[in-house]
Amino acid sequence: MKLYQPGDTSKAICPDCGKLVSTTFAYRNVPFDDGTGVVKGILAAVCDECEAVVSIPAQSTPAIRRAREAADIPLEVSIPAPEIEIIDAAAYRIDPDATTRLRKSLFAFYLQRLRHDESAAGMLRREFETWNAAKIEQRNRVGKAVRIPQRRLSFKISPKTDRDVQWLMKAIGMNKTDTVRSVIMEIERDLLAPKAPNGLRHLQDIAAVVNA
Repeated sequence: MKLYQPGDTSKAICPDCGKLVSTTFAYRNVPFDDGTGVVKGILAAVCDECEAVVSIPAQSTPAIRRAREAADIPLEVSIPAPEIEIIDAAAYRIDPDATTRLRKSLFAFYLQRLRHDESAAGMLRREFETWNAAKIEQRNRVGKAVRIPQRRLSFKISPKTDRDVQWLMKAIGMNKTDTVRSVIMEIERDLLAPKAPNGLRHLQDIAAVVNA
């Protein structure tokens, strides 16, 4: 890997000028591509004509990664332990070698699916209330002596995924905990209830990328 120093020069295509330009490496604050934050003070190639950041050398990648991680938003909820087991069992069905990293990808996948199917999202609250009532009834039949512990589900999500969570909360009129539980309900119905899970092949492809 070539290491650049401030003042080094190069050539690159400037998207603002629309042509090949000479560049000079300098420290700049650079916004993320999705506009969700800024990484401050990284070495970048700057167009000599318009001073736009044209490219970023590989040596600046670790700083970008650290800034991106800092920009992520924690999602933490306390839910019944069997519901943690649902998402882990679904991840195992997709990929027996999956790590807990697949939890977030699986959650985000189903969140996106609801985000783009407003009719399904519209029915989600009623379906969740029926599902939750059935879970409570099942536990009552077992007996009051059986204590169901609460477990913490926690991962960091991007600002975009956080906006999707906020959208779904508003769309179904439930708090964050029950919104997360409703997504887990969708995962259970899709991947654990049927003998032939819906979209399993597609999810296995996603798992291969996540666990690469």
